[in-house]
Amino acid sequence: MSLYRTSRSFGAVALIAATAVLGACGGGGGSASSNASSNVLKLSTAVQSEPVAKYAGAVGILSGPGVATIYTSVVQSLLTGVTSDAANSTKVCPTSGSISIAAQSAGSAGLQSGESATVGFNQCVGQVSAPGVSASAAITGSVTVQVQSAQGKVGSTTADWSYTAVETANAVTLTSSNGTTVLNGTVTFTMSYDATTGTTTTTASAPTVTLAVTKAAASGNVTGTITVSSLAYSRVHGTDPTSDTVSTSASINVQASDAVIAFDVTTPTPVVVSDGNLEAGEIQLTSDNAVETITPAGATSVAISVSANGQVGSYTEAVDSLKAVIGT
Repeated sequence: MSLYRTSRSFGAVALIAATAVLGACGGGGGSASSNASSNVLKLSTAVQSEPVAKYAGAVGILSGPGVATIYTSVVQSLLTGVTSDAANSTKVCPTSGSISIAAQSAGSAGLQSGESATVGFNQCVGQVSAPGVSASAAITGSVTVQVQSAQGKVGSTTADWSYTAVETANAVTLTSSNGTTVLNGTVTFTMSYDATTGTTTTTASAPTVTLAVTKAAASGNVTGTITVSSLAYSRVHGTDPTSDTVSTSASINVQASDAVIAFDVTTPTPVVVSDGNLEAGEIQLTSDNAVETITPAGATSVAISVSANGQVGSYTEAVDSLKAVIGT
């Protein structure tokens, strides 16, 4: 999965979540005199409300595997730069802009303990294929990587290696005609490579990742914040065939236009992602005695099942309809 694709998948979490809150509350705005309880969306209402189930499902899909893959994709792309025998490299994005990789004295020796690197987005447009995100969105900002320890020649494809590092997203900003999303957060991770199988395994955790959202709406701009807490994930990246198997857990809290929605997300069965699409596995959302389960239902849809208070609601959502939730 490309760095660009997953970066915009992550930004889509914020946009979908803001739309979910607004849609369930009947539009933008909200006033200080509103009843606070009416502004709290509950996952349990998804038993009888397909829109709530759909919105929560879209957020869950992207804030689980999406959050995990953005950080691992950054460091996966970094490996290409540090094994190119050049401390600095630049890649041109298909439509416009570029992405730069600057590593301190890495070169052919690969990353070493104590070294650092920066991956920078320079108005990068056109390299993204992500659910619900405009192909014209421009990405700016940077991600820094500080290596804590390293074993073997990091980036080699012929020998085993591993390293531990701290990765920080610094105002990674996605901008389109319909809104802006700004990502900030630090994760600590370990990445290892098995030369025999050709697989790369990443495990990571983060106390907090935040997304600040400004989204264009008919009634005017809508602002909101998504907080992803207690994030933990693992990803196994295979090359033959190319695929990502992702396990993740986190607590999600969304606030927009005086509304709040919160739930925990886990993957009881690891999900398999290929070319940005969910192909197998199970994503589960839990909140206020409700459980929403999301599974693939063919190449173009997902199945959503919600249970709460002895009731069950079942829906099938087209992938394209989930993309349309954002409207970008």
